[in-house]
Amino acid sequence: MPRGNIFHGGLDWPFVEDGEPLDTPARRWGVATDDPQILLCGSGARRGGAVSAIGGHNAAMAVLESEPPLRNG
Repeated sequence: MPRGNIFHGGLDWPFVEDGEPLDTPARRWGVATDDPQILLCGSGARRGGAVSAIGGHNAAMAVLESEPPLRNG
């Protein structure tokens, strides 16, 4: 928890910044990490926070939109 913030940061509307790369479903849904096989799905996800479950929804949508689909192994 950064600085004790239970929301992992201030809550605000997650607009896309100018020039921000949106070349993968994970980046478009705001759940990307440095490893393409690992997605954020909790309150630390860019477009979701608190107990909304939006982070999990967005991670699932990114997996479903991935080509080829993300796989285990």
